[in-house]
Amino acid sequence: MLMNSLCALALGFVLDMIFGNPAGKLYPLNLIKSLVKSLENTLRKAYADSPEAQNMAGIMLIVMTLIICVGISVILTVICYKISVVLGIVMEGVLCWISLSVKYLRTAGQGVFRAARTGNISAARRHLKKITCRDTDNLDMDEAMKCAIETISENTTDWIIAPIFWICVCGGVGGIFCRCINIMDNTVGYRTEECRHFGRFPALADDIINFFPARIAAFLMKINVKFLKLDSKNAERIYKRDRKKSLSPNSGYTQSVCAGAIGIQIGSDEYYGGQLVRKPVIGSSERPVEPSDVYWTNHLATGTAAYGIVLAAIIRTAIYIITILI
Repeated sequence: MLMNSLCALALGFVLDMIFGNPAGKLYPLNLIKSLVKSLENTLRKAYADSPEAQNMAGIMLIVMTLIICVGISVILTVICYKISVVLGIVMEGVLCWISLSVKYLRTAGQGVFRAARTGNISAARRHLKKITCRDTDNLDMDEAMKCAIETISENTTDWIIAPIFWICVCGGVGGIFCRCINIMDNTVGYRTEECRHFGRFPALADDIINFFPARIAAFLMKINVKFLKLDSKNAERIYKRDRKKSLSPNSGYTQSVCAGAIGIQIGSDEYYGGQLVRKPVIGSSERPVEPSDVYWTNHLATGTAAYGIVLAAIIRTAIYIITILI
């Protein structure tokens, strides 16, 4: 099973780099998003409007979403492996594809980069909406580029390294588990008045499952900084200084490496659903942000994904060899 899941991860990564995340409503990741939103609306109404009741509603959102999504994934995987090992690997590979969003993140970043080069703020905002829940309608170009850099660097953990990590731990089902938690956090995990209680436990769950992946992602990103010949010394300096500044216990790790590598400052007050969320700054304001900064952030994310696949292959293969020797 160790090597089966590794083959499935490789297949899922290839499928993701070819097809990305299709926009159709029937694509499983979009179905999960619709399910989370539907359950949110139902549970908010079903529980009293008190902190304790809304906390419980948030817990039920986690339980119900995981039972449905992970349960279906387990059943399909078991059935396919019962029929054929090859079919089981293919099924697991599809689950890995659903879990990863490397191409989707890269494509959105490229869209912002091209829009910034031509000064097309409308296009930049449109591409940003694909990867962030932040209000983007009133952003100027500098703010849009900084938002892209923050989002791409943060989602290097959420959409790439965290799924790879959990796929290594639990196979394709682990990837689905990870993305379900991430989707719930993206839907209700914001520090706004509306989500303060309902989203408390989904946000906490996301923090927990991303604890190790965030630190692994930062480590791999620092390797990629050296490979791309960016400012590795400043990346390490900003990482040590600012990695814990973020409101999230995890997002600051990759954001600080990225900000230091390209030599800019990110982070500012942001609006979600019209409500202000104050965020600390990360990095040093050495110069104004430029379109090329989005370009390099994209390469940092993609390279980190590649290193993540290699690391997963090394670890899985080593464990497989050890089990044979024992």
